[in-house]
Amino acid sequence: MILNTKTEEQKKQMYLTKNKPINNIKKVFVLMFSLYLIFFTVTACEKTDVKTQPFHNEDKKTEAIKDEYKINPKNQEMKWEWFIEPGKYEDFYFADTDLIEIKDNNGKHGLIDLNKNIIIPFEYSEISSFYDGIAIVDKDNESYIINKKGEIIANISFESIGRFSEGYAAVKLNNKWGFIDRLGKMVIKNKFEEVNVFNEEYAAVKLNGKWGFVNKSGKIVIKNKFEEVKNFNEGYAAVKLNGKWGFVNKLGKFIIENKFEEVKDFNERYAAVKLNNKWGFIDGNGSICIDLKYDDVNNFSEGKAAVKLNNYFDDHLDAWAYIDFNGNVVIDFHFYTASEGRMIYVGDFKNGLAFVSNELYCIMDDKGKNFTLEYSSEFFIKSLEYDIKHDAIPAYVYEDDLMTIKKYGYVGLYGNQRLEPAFDYIYSLHGDYAVVEVIIDGEYKKGIIKVIDC
Repeated sequence: MILNTKTEEQKKQMYLTKNKPINNIKKVFVLMFSLYLIFFTVTACEKTDVKTQPFHNEDKKTEAIKDEYKINPKNQEMKWEWFIEPGKYEDFYFADTDLIEIKDNNGKHGLIDLNKNIIIPFEYSEISSFYDGIAIVDKDNESYIINKKGEIIANISFESIGRFSEGYAAVKLNNKWGFIDRLGKMVIKNKFEEVNVFNEEYAAVKLNGKWGFVNKSGKIVIKNKFEEVKNFNEGYAAVKLNGKWGFVNKLGKFIIENKFEEVKDFNERYAAVKLNNKWGFIDGNGSICIDLKYDDVNNFSEGKAAVKLNNYFDDHLDAWAYIDFNGNVVIDFHFYTASEGRMIYVGDFKNGLAFVSNELYCIMDDKGKNFTLEYSSEFFIKSLEYDIKHDAIPAYVYEDDLMTIKKYGYVGLYGNQRLEPAFDYIYSLHGDYAVVEVIIDGEYKKGIIKVIDC
């Protein structure tokens, strides 16, 4: 396997050398991505059957989600229309899937819905994103809790306030932390030095320099004796005691002995653990089910986890592979690289797809088939987000022969143009809407478009 390929800069040089008299970017990119197909091939080993215990099988809920959002790449290009024209407002963002927080040209904030109805008038100095259907707004040095209808639920006055999670938000008063409910009532007294958000009905709290957990009644259900903790996940919380990590259940009992140097949260019933500077995986009983032999690992996602071995190849190059619950390699070891300021990325699976970096960002399926290398395209992937509903990935092309001016649109899974690259920047889709930027009089101005599948 040849492990290196052209960087984006080298691709530019190839383009300039071969096409000085020609203004045909698409033809050149077809050639370049054909070279990519030759230079980089991500292969998949034959998948071995997974153990038969129930917790090794993919969750039925996950299967249902995957069925609901089956990948159905579209070939036709989407149309678009302006929802908010660039320059009309100073700034905006999606505060929720169906609500847009807008900062007008007078510096005041408000909220509109997708029918352009004003939900909150433009009179606030700040509006937070919505969590649990609740947001915090500031006006005239006063803070309020509002719902998605824009109704004020309560007036609040705290030094700091966190996001709502499971109906509670952390608040700081007199330099101590407590929790309020959705009505703004202090339901857990402010007496803690630090707190985390509620997750699986418990919140981590720090008292007298040690961490423990409270329930929603404010009762300390796991004593404050730990040096560090993580939130509960799949019924377990990672805790650090005497410099070593282990896992406790909701009774505070050590289910997995504190003997590890580092750990990650349980995900799909497995947790990554590090011992003697090597990573592996344990199950819910604390049994080592995948040997501790890797130099780095990711969590399991859709039955696969990325694992890393240093100096895997003869020329001392590191490599990543994907393994199954039995530790079998299901997508072979490969030397993943990144160029032009990108980060090396070997991502988790979602709906059967994962983003990886092969000099440029690419997307592959759960068999290791790399779509970006398999299909020629003039697009470069911008961000690691795939909208399965619209078959759309934020991407850009070069507009000029010197390849210095980028134009942004959306590319499909198979490299086809899904949305014309007509913008100077583009963000991820929120349903049928996307924030874009265009240059007007030398300045970037934001707008919002609505996309329409043909």
